[in-house]
Amino acid sequence: MKEKIYFYCLFLIFIFLFNLPFTVEGSEEDLFSKIRITPIKGDKKPPDFSLKDLDGRKVELKQFRGKVILLNFWATWCSPCKEEMPPLETLHQEFKKKNFVLLAISVDYGGVKPVKEFIDKHHYTFPVLLDPKCEVLELFQVKGIPTTFIIDKKGRMVGKAVGPRDWKRPEVISLIYLLIEK
Repeated sequence: MKEKIYFYCLFLIFIFLFNLPFTVEGSEEDLFSKIRITPIKGDKKPPDFSLKDLDGRKVELKQFRGKVILLNFWATWCSPCKEEMPPLETLHQEFKKKNFVLLAISVDYGGVKPVKEFIDKHHYTFPVLLDPKCEVLELFQVKGIPTTFIIDKKGRMVGKAVGPRDWKRPEVISLIYLLIEK
């Protein structure tokens, strides 16, 4: 009987430990450095914008105020952009029910059709916005894609990543948790 209780307790401990989110200790600056994200100092606010999503609904950046926002500029023809899509989906799934939103802004000139086909084919579920004239891309002064901005809950741009990242790395997860809890 004691053996059964012992193994049952070990089993529960094992289940408990492997259901905890894996986090990496460190300050925001340390985590930015490990992920190769350039910090944006001061109280720089992102330009507000309005774009349509894949269903034609108008989405405004200001409607996400109070959440941590990962704003990712990408295109279906961009190989490095496509490389980081699966990790972005993982990040979206991890945080979609928390105080976080991932907004993927497509700069495809072809509009909704190629983007929707790409998203549907790969079963991505994060919100996708369309910027076929690259107006928002220019507002953010993006020079190349993929480029990702991190906006904190106070609506300040706190980081910028140029080029692809593995958005499912423990350091990224820790950074998002840190920003959500801040």
